[in-house]
Amino acid sequence: MMDRIPRPIHSLLHQVEAMLVRVPLVYKITSWYSIFLLVMVGLLVTFVMQFTSAWDEYEIRSDLQQNVIEAATNPKKFKPYDNGVFLVVYSDDGVILRGSAPERFSQDNPPSFNTITEVRQNDAVYLYYDVPFQVPHGPRGHVRGIAPITLMDRKANTTLIALLIGGLLFVAMATIGGYWIIQRGLKPVRTVTELAEQISLKRNLSERIENIPPSKDTMYQLVSTFNHMLNSLEDASNREKRFNSDVSHELRTPIAVIQAESDYGRQFVSSLEEAKESFENIFTQSKSMADMVSQLLEIARLDNLKDIDKSPVPISDVAQRLANTYTRLSQEKELTFTYHIDPSLTLLGNQILLQQAMANILDNALKFASTKVHFEVRQEEDTLHIFVDDDGIGIPPESIPKIWDRLYQVDPSRTSKENKGIGLGLYFVQNVVHLHQGQLQVESTPHERTIFGFYIPMESTTDTEVTAE
Repeated sequence: MMDRIPRPIHSLLHQVEAMLVRVPLVYKITSWYSIFLLVMVGLLVTFVMQFTSAWDEYEIRSDLQQNVIEAATNPKKFKPYDNGVFLVVYSDDGVILRGSAPERFSQDNPPSFNTITEVRQNDAVYLYYDVPFQVPHGPRGHVRGIAPITLMDRKANTTLIALLIGGLLFVAMATIGGYWIIQRGLKPVRTVTELAEQISLKRNLSERIENIPPSKDTMYQLVSTFNHMLNSLEDASNREKRFNSDVSHELRTPIAVIQAESDYGRQFVSSLEEAKESFENIFTQSKSMADMVSQLLEIARLDNLKDIDKSPVPISDVAQRLANTYTRLSQEKELTFTYHIDPSLTLLGNQILLQQAMANILDNALKFASTKVHFEVRQEEDTLHIFVDDDGIGIPPESIPKIWDRLYQVDPSRTSKENKGIGLGLYFVQNVVHLHQGQLQVESTPHERTIFGFYIPMESTTDTEVTAE
């Protein structure tokens, strides 16, 4: 379609479009409806003028005919001039008996008995109408009514002036009022734009649009959505910063050890036994790095989740497999492992995450237990209870509120080198439990006993709805 437009017009349209792009939106909207109102007012004035002119002409013709007939039939009601109509009584020989005609009206106009006649004379337009009369035992003649069209024109001009003034005032008030309303309506957009510019310059995602009144207005909904978006972006940015910080912090030590061992082996190792020892240290640190990176990636994935895929999980079977595995691991560590698992328990949740969460608290118990570990999975009313009980070194009371924090570790002096972790296991457990709308519990008596547990609601497994982010 655009290809058929002549090139000069096409170029002009492009220039107009480029010019309009630089015009603020408030001016575009105001100009559009102001022009629209002007056009509508012009059309309205034209229509009203046409209608008024036609109506005035109809009234003048009606008054003209009525006055002439009345004067011809009832001479006593004769008035030389009545309501814009001149009345003249003519004898049969054309002599004026009564009344007077307008100065510019010619007396030579022939009678118009059956219709109202319009004539233009001396730059003036007149309507005239004649009715014959007969006075008993008196003269005969006709009564002529003459109506100048100029009277109608004066009425029309008055109406036109009133309409123009009223229309212009209306357009002016509508333009000013509309501009004010549009300015206020677009204020949230300007605020969003300014805030976006500030964020772009300062790289500060903590900025927010304040004092938003509750409203169903689309613009204020836009502001609210923008704030929610900033919240999400800030959370994502903070997670990214935290992840980078965690990685850099935790990788620094094993990398330093690997570098030191490699440098030592390169310069000073003189026997196979010394080389094996260096390789063993390098392998240990590399494995620790791999495990740590894997955990960090898993934590980062969980941090980005707000909901999870859920399906019926045979939690008794999952717990039994874990119990079998940790029974063997406990034997290797010369620990006594006992367990109690209620049969046939089914939970609506994510099996992989739940299994890993239980494995994490079991790993934690095996690391610090002195002689025994007890694992328990049971249902109480509508809640699943999972507990792991060990007789290890315990946790100081002041550390209990902190153990769920990311990368937090109890005093390293209380932890052997073999059992040292990176402080992500319990943080992972916390995230998994919260994603299942559960609660955490920890009880500890230093050097006697520690109990880790969590409670998860037993949702109906008949639900077919599955939610995911």
